[in-house]
Amino acid sequence: MRIMADVLGEAIGRKEVMRAARAQLLFSRWGEAVGEHLAKNTKPDRFEKGTLWFTASGSAWSQETMLNKDVILDRLNEMAAEQLFLDLRASRALRKARDL
Repeated sequence: MRIMADVLGEAIGRKEVMRAARAQLLFSRWGEAVGEHLAKNTKPDRFEKGTLWFTASGSAWSQETMLNKDVILDRLNEMAAEQLFLDLRASRALRKARDL
């Protein structure tokens, strides 16, 4: 018996679409991956071909997030139960703290 992800993957025609959907589900758990301190000043923006893009309320928060990149990627992949997240990058647009 084929699993639903395979059937949907074929129907959509691209496995990357399914990977992006699984990644999007983890966006709600961002605080768990980055910790409360960073979660107050950053948030996930989008997922493209293994790369998770995030926004930050300032360049210092972006830099701090990038300094913890390996730990964050490991936590996200552990939560996903697969090697879904390959890279982490800051989006150019900065968000105001109240928007996070």
